[in-house]
Amino acid sequence: MKTRLITWLGLLVIGTFIEAAPLKVHIISGAKEYRSETSMKGFSKWMTKRYDVKFTGSWGHDGIEELANLDALAAADVMFVFARRMKLGESQMKLIRAHWMAGKPIVGVRTASHAFQKSDNEMFDRKVMGGNYLGHFSNEPLKVINVVKAHPVLRGVRPFGSSKLYKAGPLAKTATLLQQGDIGKDKQGITWVNEVKGHRTFYTSLGVPEDFKNENFKRMLVNAIFWTAKITRLGTGK
Repeated sequence: MKTRLITWLGLLVIGTFIEAAPLKVHIISGAKEYRSETSMKGFSKWMTKRYDVKFTGSWGHDGIEELANLDALAAADVMFVFARRMKLGESQMKLIRAHWMAGKPIVGVRTASHAFQKSDNEMFDRKVMGGNYLGHFSNEPLKVINVVKAHPVLRGVRPFGSSKLYKAGPLAKTATLLQQGDIGKDKQGITWVNEVKGHRTFYTSLGVPEDFKNENFKRMLVNAIFWTAKITRLGTGK
């Protein structure tokens, strides 16, 4: 009995020092016009200070044919895409497709709707993310409007302003629209989630550099990362 008690107490003490592994997020960045690398490095630094999250990244540019450090994606829980019309080789696209074909969590921002070659964009935008990218308006200010009363991704997110509205056609039947962008003469869906067989993705066409200075936008991205991964928040959230 004494031996069993000592063993149990020992396991209890050891258990107090065991911490859950941080959520792993791999960033694929490559949108020069929107300064994706600057925005994502700033956001990841900001989020890491507040939550138990570990970021890795593959930093590139429009039209790039090979990304450095893409192998890290295989070990990531969440893939975060903010890239535009890259021309990656087949071996690297296989790594990216493997993530979405496995139904692993994905967060996409702005140009993620057309991040890859045309054939992959058709699958990624319309099937995986549930979207329908149809171009954009000019550089006009827009109001961001929450169109659902309650969703975990919008928790603590108040309406705010942005610019450069994208055009979106009808979403996939599995997608849920969360926000619209209003430029006065037109409204378009700008933020939605897609859930297929329990697999979750999030997309927003927001993501101009000024958005990453907005606390509501950053809060939404934090919510999206954890919602797609189906976990409660890790960290203080301060």
